[in-house]
Amino acid sequence: MLHNMSAYRNIIRVDHEASRTHAWRVTVQRHNDIAVKTFSDAIHGGKGKALKAAEAYRDELLRRYSSYVHAIWVRTRLRRNNTSGIPGVGRYEQVDNPTTGSVRVFWLASWVDEQGDSRKRKFMVSHYGERQAKRLAVAERERQLNLVCATKSGRL
Repeated sequence: MLHNMSAYRNIIRVDHEASRTHAWRVTVQRHNDIAVKTFSDAIHGGKGKALKAAEAYRDELLRRYSSYVHAIWVRTRLRRNNTSGIPGVGRYEQVDNPTTGSVRVFWLASWVDEQGDSRKRKFMVSHYGERQAKRLAVAERERQLNLVCATKSGRL
């Protein structure tokens, strides 16, 4: 049985009676790499010592990776459902009036701010035209991402 110990970042407890597995498991993902290592109670001389070894391993992995670089990666990866080829920018059509069937078309820039909150800004195709609305959404996304990254790195 797996017990999630939220107090231990990237570490879970594994107690599986059938296989006689009693250990701590460390899992750290950065970019497309995943490191997983198990620290057995029996090998490390008890539950407490196994946890200390797991924490030391986790801390070393997290030290190796810059949290700034990870924050950039999380905010700039291209998702499978992306419609523009640019992370955080997409084209949307929204039914404005179901009776008449009129549709509002816009390009949307979205990003996650310094506090981790989602932010969005629309650029209407009816106002800017298709190409300009997309261009503005791309520029806004880039501007906001630069602000977040500058804040995260302490440059502001």
